[in-house]
Amino acid sequence: MITIAGKWVGTIQGTNSGAVLAEFMVTNERLSGVVHINDPIRGVGVYAVNGEQETPDDIRLVLTPNRQTHMIGHGIVTVLAHMVSPTQFSGDWRSSVGTNGTLSITKVAVEPIGFEQPSQGSTVVSKRTKVFISYSHEDIAWLERLRVHLKPLERDYALDIWDDRKIQAGSKWLEEIERAIQAAKVALLIISADFLASDFITNSELPPLLDAAKRNGAVIMPLIVSPSRFRSTTSLFQFQAVNDPSRPLITMTKGEQEEILVKLSEDIETILKPLL
Repeated sequence: MITIAGKWVGTIQGTNSGAVLAEFMVTNERLSGVVHINDPIRGVGVYAVNGEQETPDDIRLVLTPNRQTHMIGHGIVTVLAHMVSPTQFSGDWRSSVGTNGTLSITKVAVEPIGFEQPSQGSTVVSKRTKVFISYSHEDIAWLERLRVHLKPLERDYALDIWDDRKIQAGSKWLEEIERAIQAAKVALLIISADFLASDFITNSELPPLLDAAKRNGAVIMPLIVSPSRFRSTTSLFQFQAVNDPSRPLITMTKGEQEEILVKLSEDIETILKPLL
């Protein structure tokens, strides 16, 4: 049981796909804790864990959604998983709303994915979680407004919110972008026609971000700011957009735009808080 307690990250596949963030505790041979699932259909769900270790290598979990999660359509989830190594579980899940599939989670051994490693010669480990923002420079006004809404998280949780304006003059900019992507737990994509038209974004930023989502449970969050071919872009449309793709931010009132950005900041807090 000792190996199960701790923080885990991974993905679910099947009827739905998305990122999983979990923290398990063991009390009197019972499993408890909290699980966050970034469901691409119903959004981020928060679940209380109740479970047991049925054999030395098998666990059974019942995930009960909190009140807000239940109200947006999430059901009770049953998980049967097998320990394939001391740091990895894989198995099957099924929910009371008729969805089902497989899952794979990996234990966070030292620092969660998205935490910076100390630079060479440093004796201090940074505790900041990285959020990577991908955007077209034509949309810089949206980036600046988004960062206003993320500033409280940056201040209160010491989150490292990264965009390419952090690249220092004279540095190897492509290498810096690659390092930022590799350290990102959340990737915010500011979607517009200019974003989808960018060869650099399409060829250099999106492939490693999508790979991180598939392999390491990174959470991709598209923010639709203006009309584009987002719904026709299969590699991106698989991820749940922050707002309805048929209602880009540019078509909304200022107040509606602000409500979307507040909700986005709250979702990021929900995703990352278990890793802090």
